[in-house]
Amino acid sequence: MANKTTANLATAQAKLLGAFQSSELRFTYPATYLALKAMTPIMFPNYLDLKTRDDRAIDTNYITRASRSLGSARAHNHTGSKQDSAVLTPSWATYSDKFNLSLKQADKSLYSADEQLFNEISNAVSNFMEGLEDTSITALFNNRSQVAGVATPEAPYNTGTAKKTYEITDSTNGARAMQITKIAIQANKYPAGCTIFCDSIAYAKFEFQAAQGISNSTNLSFQFNEVTFVHSVGLYAKVSPSLSLYTKGYWLVVPNGTVATLPWIPVQNRVGVETPVGSYSNIINPIDGESYAVHTYMTAADDSANNGYTQDVVTQYEISQDVAIAIAPQSSGSPILGFALI
Repeated sequence: MANKTTANLATAQAKLLGAFQSSELRFTYPATYLALKAMTPIMFPNYLDLKTRDDRAIDTNYITRASRSLGSARAHNHTGSKQDSAVLTPSWATYSDKFNLSLKQADKSLYSADEQLFNEISNAVSNFMEGLEDTSITALFNNRSQVAGVATPEAPYNTGTAKKTYEITDSTNGARAMQITKIAIQANKYPAGCTIFCDSIAYAKFEFQAAQGISNSTNLSFQFNEVTFVHSVGLYAKVSPSLSLYTKGYWLVVPNGTVATLPWIPVQNRVGVETPVGSYSNIINPIDGESYAVHTYMTAADDSANNGYTQDVVTQYEISQDVAIAIAPQSSGSPILGFALI
């Protein structure tokens, strides 16, 4: 029921058991988001010092690759060209969740005002984690490389519309899919070390193969060194509408340090500011360890329809965070590479 009216003391209800309450408030663990967040210090160690307000852009400069074929002779009058630089400008989007509590709504409720506030915040945290997980998966999938990279004999690159994926034949090479993936990564000039974001089908296959060690009839575990696997639960839902032929397992490869999440909140929320019309503060999300902005203001109201009272005060809460998902720039393509079993 809305506004916890079912918890009125007048109805003599008992609280839900803790385990049942936890089950009701469960959320998808943000494995993708947290894996990308772990790469942030590698890419942008001091972005919080540079971004001082919501609308302030940050430009990051980087040197572009100047690829040239080697010459075959020396010359007395040789001339050359200069290497160039380019700019990456991360784009922040604001994510928020809102709720309200009234001064008197706890007066005849089984739940105290503190308990109600705690549960509202817990619910908001769940919403943020599911929302940022979906945002992260969408960003990876939509920003996978659209440029044909270096294909290998066992992983040809499908350049078809919306495909843009390295394909590995499941019937002949499925058991060595990760070995073939690593070879393709090396062929595209990335060093060893990457994170593999798998849909549920690929994750189940790789988890099984990684457990086939020297004690098994076929040792498949050799191919899983220097890679980290993440079960991106929502990836299959992104793949299936546009890449319906990839039903045997799909994964996105991110070389270490090439994608990062950049969370940010305003300065006023970081330091805490009280004004006559509202307050700016923050809370720590226990799941990702980040600070989230909290803005509150109060209004006099008749909140009797929402389990409050005719003469009441309603506090409006907004929890928010700005997040940019930054992808290491390249002259062409993207460091995020898509793979699939066919």
